[in-house]
Formats: sequence, structure tokens, C-alpha cells
Amino acid sequence: VTLMQSLGRLEEAAALARKALAFDPLNVDAHITCGWLLAIEGRLSDAEASFRKALELSPQYTRIHANLGLVLLFQGRLDEALLEARQESSETFRLRGIALVQHARGGAAESEAALRELIASFPEDSAFQIAEVHAFREEADQAFEWLERAYRQRDAGLVSMRNALLLRNLHGDSRWQPFLERMSLKP
Repeated sequence: VTLMQSLGRLEEAAALARKALAFDPLNVDAHITCGWLLAIEGRLSDAEASFRKALELSPQYTRIHANLGLVLLFQGRLDEALLEARQESSETFRLRGIALVQHARGGAAESEAALRELIASFPEDSAFQIAEVHAFREEADQAFEWLERAYRQRDAGLVSMRNALLLRNLHGDSRWQPFLERMSLKP
């Protein structure tokens, strides 16, 4: 499924995820994957339901709160999104979520504090997530600096960049297509 997503073959990825759920409706990873694919399609209510089901099945599973928080952020449900971000067990994704939601709430200082903590704590492991925060905040130069760093570090997050919801603000930038081509992710 991840390969199909990375190649931009979202319909095939969705079909595989649905097939996984048909075989095993308790498959948390399949619910998470379906949630992301639904979010990419803009079906945010359905994505929310998938993430809530995953959370119901495995309340301690890493990144479900972060994923749910992003969907709530995109729905404009900022108080709920912040609550989910704060419940995330992964420090990287908790800080990313707080930085994103606080920015959307107009809390520039809180957003900056969370981003600074993310950078100070995880510069070697979270370059892609740091780039996502900068992209969401429409700080294209910083986002591309961190994408370059992610590239040098061989950050696994880069395989999802073509469909990364938080990088959409970069799609119109003249550096976007050349970076995708360098990653062999051109459309």
C-alpha cells in the first residue's frame, strides 16, 4: 500500500487497504492507511471515522492521535485538534501537531515554541516533520531547507511527500517539481 501511495497510485492503494480490512477488520494499520487515503481525497469525515476506529482498537498505538488531530485541524476543529495533538505519545508528532494547531489558532509564540523544541530535540530524526510545519506555516524557504536536510539524511518521510497534506503549500513553488524529480517522484 505504501508503495502505491508513494507512486501516486492512490486508487490502487485504497483498493489494497480495503482488501486488508475485508480480511481483517481489526487491522489497526489498515484503518490508519484508509484514514490517510481518505484525507488525501478530501473525505475528512470518513478519515476521522477511520482514525477513531483505529484509536478504539488500539488506544496506545503511536501516531493515531496525531493523525486524528490533523484531520480535525483540516476540518477547522482547532480545540479538538489541539487536544489530540497533546495526547500523542510520539514526542516528534506531538510537537509537530502542537506547532501546526497553534499556528492555525493564531498562537504564533506557542507554535514557534513547539517548533523550536522539535528542532532542538529531533534534528536528525524529524527533518521531514520540521519541513511540514514550515510548509504549513507558509515558510517555503525554511521548508525547502529542511526537505534538503531530510534528503541528505535519507529521511523515510520523503517517500510520502508527493501526497503529504502538509506540503501542499509548496506545490506552486518553483523548487517543488525539481525536488520531486530528484526524488524520482515526478507525476
